[in-house]
Amino acid sequence: MAHEWRLIDRVPRIRLLPGERNREFILTHAQERLYLEMAPPPLQDVATLILDTGLRIGEALALEWADIHLEPASGAKFGYLRVRDGKSRFALRNVPLTVRVRAMLENRKGQSKSPWVFAESATEPMRNSSLDHLHRELRESLKMPGEFVLHSLRHTYGTRLGEAGADAFTIMRLMGHSSVTVSQRYVHPTPEALERAVERLEGLNREATNRLPAAPKRQLPATFSATSTERSTVSH
Repeated sequence: MAHEWRLIDRVPRIRLLPGERNREFILTHAQERLYLEMAPPPLQDVATLILDTGLRIGEALALEWADIHLEPASGAKFGYLRVRDGKSRFALRNVPLTVRVRAMLENRKGQSKSPWVFAESATEPMRNSSLDHLHRELRESLKMPGEFVLHSLRHTYGTRLGEAGADAFTIMRLMGHSSVTVSQRYVHPTPEALERAVERLEGLNREATNRLPAAPKRQLPATFSATSTERSTVSH
């Protein structure tokens, strides 16, 4: 950005410290099924929530039942959850619930004796360290890659949104990013996706054209017709 704003004349090369790297691991659907089938409670429910809503770990564990709206708002199709706090003001958002997340939350609510959706006890929310411990043990037992961390569930959500055709601005809103630049890395259009986009554009244009009233037939003015005939005769 500094280069784009012409504050610097070139982009510097930045070397990461040892061990510092972006985690780009994405769960396949086959891996997801195995992981969720073998995950103990409450890891199974937290993982399902993050896979289908993209919440950060801290956002998921901070959820209270007051933030959960199982019934759709007026004019909406799905229930939603409200993220009230986060890394920045952009983290504050409503996220629609999928069918399986809604069912999971209904089940938990019926058994809950705490104000928190995921509770360590009746008086405190679940700790990140407790969840990470469960995840690490399961990952090792399933012999899954070490780069598969809890945050990979959120990254999987964003990537799947992009593969499903969501644009970067929609991903930014759903995931609570502070910049669309961050969201753009989840959008990787394939040749097939580009062709489908052009097909949708063509269909939209065709439908719009078909809805137009029939254009009236135009007739040339008599003077123009006569003049044209005279010129044609002279030329011959």
